[in-house]
Amino acid sequence: MLSDAIYTVSDYNNAYILCSTENFMDETLKRETDNLARRLDIQDLQSALIFPKYFEIETIRACNARCEMCTSSDWDGAGNKMSEELFAKIASQVRDYSSWVNSVCLSRNGEPLLDKNIPNKIKLLKKYGVRQVTFSTNASLLGYKKSIALIESGLDDIRFSLDGITKETFESIRRGLNFDKVMKNCMEFIELRNQRGTKPRIQARMVLQEKNAGEEKRWKEFWLSKLREMDVVYSKQMHSWGNQLKEIPYSEDIIKYSNLPCISPWSTMVIHFDGKVPMCGCDYNNLFLLGDASKQKIEQIWRNENYARIRKIHSEGKRNEIPLCRGCNVWDVEEKHVYGGKA
Repeated sequence: MLSDAIYTVSDYNNAYILCSTENFMDETLKRETDNLARRLDIQDLQSALIFPKYFEIETIRACNARCEMCTSSDWDGAGNKMSEELFAKIASQVRDYSSWVNSVCLSRNGEPLLDKNIPNKIKLLKKYGVRQVTFSTNASLLGYKKSIALIESGLDDIRFSLDGITKETFESIRRGLNFDKVMKNCMEFIELRNQRGTKPRIQARMVLQEKNAGEEKRWKEFWLSKLREMDVVYSKQMHSWGNQLKEIPYSEDIIKYSNLPCISPWSTMVIHFDGKVPMCGCDYNNLFLLGDASKQKIEQIWRNENYARIRKIHSEGKRNEIPLCRGCNVWDVEEKHVYGGKA
C-alpha cells in the first residue's frame, strides 16, 4: 500500500513541479539521490520533473518468441498495436521537449519489428529533433529490406538480444527462434550498416542465466570481433520483472537495494500500446497505473501525485513498500558488464 504524502506546487524553469513538504533523507540517501541527478546530467532531482529524459514506447504488444526469462504468457492485451493517432500524439509532445529528451526507445513488451510501420515512426521522431531513437529486437525478422529501411530511417541505436553462442543454448532460451536465421540477419545488418557509415550503433546483449553462463566468454569474444569500437557488447544478469517471474529468488537483493532509490521514477516514462503509463518497465500489466497518455498530456502525468508518491517512497529509502521494487536491480549500473564500447 502506497503511503499518502502532502505536496506543494512550485515553479521551476516555467514548469510546475510537485515537491514533498517533508524531508527525511539521511546523508546516505542524500548522496544516492545526488548520484541519480549526476547520472541524468541535471542539477538536482527536482529539475527531473520538467519532462521525462527517457521514453519507452510500446508500439506493439506481441512477440514471435517465448523466451524463458520473459513474462509474455502473463501479458494483458497481448497482440494489440498502438494506433497511429496515439503515436503521433505522443511524438508531437516529445517534439516540444526534444532538446531535453535524451532517448526514445520504441520497444517495451514484445518484438518491435512486428510493427511494420516502425521505420516511419523512427523518421517522425528524427524529424521532430529527438536526439536518439533506439529499440531492442530479437533480430529474427530483420532481413535485407527491413535492415535497409531501418538504417535509412535515421535510427541511432539498435540492440540485438542474443543469449547464446551455440544453436543449442540459444534455441533453448529463445524458444521459437532459429539461431542460424538470427545470426544471418545480424551479420547482414552489420555489413549493411558498415557500408553506409556509422549509424545505427549496434549493441549485442546477453541475458545471463544458468543455461548460457558457460558461454559468456566465447560469446563476448565473438561479438567483439564482429562489431566496431563505437558499438557495444555487454551482458547483464537475468531479473525477476519486479518479483513477477517467480523462478528467480531475490532475497539477498531485497536487502541490498532496500535503501537505494531507483533512477526510473525520475528518468523514464513507459507508455503501453493503449496509452497506459505504468510505474516502470517491469510493470507490464499496470499494477501501479500512473496515467493515460491517450487522455492526458505527458507533462500532466509526469508531475501528478501518483508519480510524486512513488518518488517520495524511493527518496525516503522505503522502496520495499512497493512490491515490484523489492530487490529490483534493473537500473543498477553495477549489474551491467560492458565489454566493448560505452553503453
